[in-house]
This record gives sequence, structure tokens and C-alpha cells, in this order.
Amino acid sequence: MALRLERSFSWDRVAAVIGYDKASQIAHYAMDNDLTLKEAALKLGFVTEEVFDRVVDPAKMVRPYVAQATNR
Repeated sequence: MALRLERSFSWDRVAAVIGYDKASQIAHYAMDNDLTLKEAALKLGFVTEEVFDRVVDPAKMVRPYVAQATNR
């Protein structure tokens, strides 16, 4: 189920952190290469696994939440 959820999440949460253009590149790359969004994001190097997991969190996606970029 996690794989199915990851493939269908609204991508605006990631775009809020890394920008629309990079989020769009990740989505297209994932679709073109039959990857999950997480696999594509990590392969392209646009986010770390920690950031992806923080932003794409199923528990946060069922209630109002806005992802924030960290300055680390």
C-alpha cells in the first residue's frame, strides 16, 4: 500500500520545499522510468531521504499541513 500511496500523493507539498520545476522533473522522471516519486527524487538528488520522508508523510496528508524548508 505504501508504494501505491507514494505514487499518488499530491506533489504540491514537495514543490513547496524544492520548487515547482524540480518537483515536475521528479514526477516526469518517475513516470518515464517506472520509479516511485521517492526513488526518482533521490536518484536526481533534489532532496535527501530525510526531507522526502518529512514532507511526504501520509499522516500529515490527511489533515491540513504545509511543509517548511529547513535551513540546515
